[in-house]
Amino acid sequence: MSVKEKPGRRISADVGPRRRLDPEVRKDLILDEAARLITEEGLSSVSMERVAREASISKPLVYAYFSSRKILLQSLLLREYDELRNRQSEAAADAEDFEDLIRKTTTIYLEHVHERGAHVHRLMNEPLVAQVVEDLDRKERARVVGNLASQISQFYGMKRPTAVAVTEIALGTTGAAGEYLRRSKVGRKRLIDITISMLLGGVERLAHEEQQ
Repeated sequence: MSVKEKPGRRISADVGPRRRLDPEVRKDLILDEAARLITEEGLSSVSMERVAREASISKPLVYAYFSSRKILLQSLLLREYDELRNRQSEAAADAEDFEDLIRKTTTIYLEHVHERGAHVHRLMNEPLVAQVVEDLDRKERARVVGNLASQISQFYGMKRPTAVAVTEIALGTTGAAGEYLRRSKVGRKRLIDITISMLLGGVERLAHEEQQ
């Protein structure tokens, strides 16, 4: 044996230095641990020391990526916000028509709530954390409303003011569905189907009435 073993102790074959992770990978691992803690134990469980321990790294290394607990939590919320927005944008670009757009983007939103809604909800209820996405959310909502209203007007021949009102209410309906999914026992697929049916059925009914 090239390495002498002490009695009762097993020497690992991996005696070389630990491989350094890419900074972005390490950053995501830290955020993943914070998300898990929030989901399982709540926001109060998240401290820089606890996250470091759960991620099996040193506390100074956590501070090297995030200068404070507030920045860490805001970074987690921004990551979730950006991921949802990017997934929906990709789906919108791939949609065949308006109905396909609603089906894809609504499904993605509700799947995201199912997967990550627990910790995102808690982050959004913390004012100092949520403020990081408030301005982004206002701008993104204005963009989405303008986009969808234009498509509703074109697809259904609906007047612009009505299309804007329909879009604003539809976004509220989707948000309410996400909140209901987060706290209810209704099956995810069933709730997605209900939400999409309500959205498309409502738009079609209003378009029909407006053309009478």
